[in-house]
Amino acid sequence: MPRTGLLLLLPLLAAAPPAGAQTTGDARRFVTGLYDAYAHSEPDYAGRQARQVFSPRLLALMRRDARRAHGEVGALDGDPICDCQDPAGLQPTWVGIDRATPGHVTARVELKFPDGREVITLDLVPVRGQWRVDDVHSPSTPSLVKLLDAPPGS
Repeated sequence: MPRTGLLLLLPLLAAAPPAGAQTTGDARRFVTGLYDAYAHSEPDYAGRQARQVFSPRLLALMRRDARRAHGEVGALDGDPICDCQDPAGLQPTWVGIDRATPGHVTARVELKFPDGREVITLDLVPVRGQWRVDDVHSPSTPSLVKLLDAPPGS
């Protein structure tokens, strides 16, 4: 290839995501799918679907919290994806995706409940080529990771 042809391709190559990297469009589809599932049933995101939703780091913290609770309610006392006890009537009204750093995006989701609205922020990271939730931020829980990583009894 002539040198000028290669020079013309360099900006395109620099703008392309690395092989296997997830795009912001993929992140939007992942997040939209999480919330669309509530319209059909109550998803089991903290149970059997957990590996398809959460990063290994957040999932390990959630499972440690459950073990520490010894069958009682732990620090995580509801559905972390909606920050709610009962998702009945939940409707996502918008999803915004921001690329924070390479390999990390932030999704802001406005949720409409029968008694009001709430904005949830999800930190997403790629895990084996798929976006996963690595932290959840809401008005009642500024960081799920910090909540779950706190020493017991604090």
